[in-house]
Parts: sequence; structure tokens; C-alpha cells
Amino acid sequence: MTNVLKLGGGAGVEHTPALRDLAARIQEGEQWVLVHGASAATNHLAQQVGYTIQTITSPGGHISRYTDARMIEIYGAAAASVNQQITAQLVSYGVQAVGLAGPQVIRARRKQAIRAVREGRPVIIRDDYSGTITSLDTLTLKTLLNVGLTPVIAPIALGEEFERLNVDGDLVAATIARELDAEKLIILSNVPGLLRDVDDPASLVRRFTLDELERYTPLAEGRMKKKLLAAEQARIEHVILADARVEAPIASALTGAGTHILREVSYVEHFA
Repeated sequence: MTNVLKLGGGAGVEHTPALRDLAARIQEGEQWVLVHGASAATNHLAQQVGYTIQTITSPGGHISRYTDARMIEIYGAAAASVNQQITAQLVSYGVQAVGLAGPQVIRARRKQAIRAVREGRPVIIRDDYSGTITSLDTLTLKTLLNVGLTPVIAPIALGEEFERLNVDGDLVAATIARELDAEKLIILSNVPGLLRDVDDPASLVRRFTLDELERYTPLAEGRMKKKLLAAEQARIEHVILADARVEAPIASALTGAGTHILREVSYVEHFA
């Protein structure tokens, strides 16, 4: 069975522990697809070139990067750099990794009019280069996996007019997990999982089923909203939201750390 790992690109996420953990599992014969973020790298590059970073808040509270024509260039360069670094590091650990910048396998439709809230007022944004995922080249991914290669994917898509588009990395990972019928999707970031109190790591929600998602969604703040949406869209047996900042984050998640979102009640009983 194939598994999917989303490795966050936010501040405070050190990739090395997760990549070492992943490499060990691949060398034991497991199949994985890795999707990575590039948020911190993009912010750093934007600061280096003197470009102001802006975000968009949707009416529902989802926060995303404002990606105008200049920012898509910065984002693309940062994501490609992170992709190359991660791929090279996996290769150094003995993994036959293949870096994919994103447009090779992800297709999306550019959002022509984005409803947002600025300073409490509704606005319409029309110059953003972000997209809604429409399809995935599963043939390429399956071909790579079948010959023992590990795809490393950056969250950039190809638009209908062959433009590059910023797409959400969590949703990319969810789409891949669904289309490949993955056994597990692990989303690693700089938080322990879904917390009842964002200031208290001990308030972690340990597990629930997809049919309980609506009950727990109000607890999500910031980027956690997208992670819950990704769990819903993946529609696979087991999604784990866990902390990338521990020594062996994949092994830790698979042995109970983080928030486990399960599709079936019977699976919860078995998991318990």
C-alpha cells in the first residue's frame, strides 16, 4: 500500500528528522509520496528581495497567501529550491527520490474572483495566482512508485492557460492520497495536532471519525482549518495530524501521537 506524507514548510519545521524517518521506512520496502510546503522559504525570499508579504482571509476564516504576479515568481523559486533540497537530502540517505516541481502532475483552475475580508470589510480579489485543484496525473505517480522511485512534490499547479498557480499543500496531499487510495496520510507541521486550547499542548484531540468532523471544526484556528479540510477531502481510512518537531515524527504519529482522523467507527474501535 502507498502512504502520503505532507511535510509542512512553516517556521520552526526542521525537515531532517522526518526525512531520516521516511528514508528508513522506504528502505524497508514501504511506498511513500512526499508533498512539502514552502511557506517559510517563500517569506524569507520575499524579504530578501524586499517584497511585502500579504495574506487573504476568506469569509469562513481560512488564511492563505496573496499571490499576485510578482509573488508567484517568488513562491515558484522558493518552492523549487525546497524541492531540490529535500530531494537531495533523501538521495543522500539512499532513497531514489524524484523531485517534481508540481506542474508536471497537478492541474488547477485559477480563482478568478476571490471573496475575502480585509479590516472587517468584504472585498473581491481578481489578480491572485492561486488555484483550485482539478486533476492529478496519477499515471506518472504510479509509474514512479512501481519502479521504486519516491516522488517529492512541490505545491505548484499548472493552470488552464499553462500558468503556474499556488495551490494548498495540504489539499495537494489529500488529493494524492484519495486518487492513489493511500492507506495513510500523515500531515506534519509545527503543532502537535488539533488542540482544544491552542496554548495548551495537553489539550490535544487524540482521535475522531470523519462523521464527527463538524463537531471538531470550530476548534481549528489558522492553518489547522485547511488540515481538517484536507482530512475530509482525502476520504481515506486514516489521516494523522502530527508534530514534525520530534525526533522520529512518522514513527511517533503511527504509534499514537497527534490527532487521528478515521473513516469508520469500526476502525476506531480496532485502533483503540
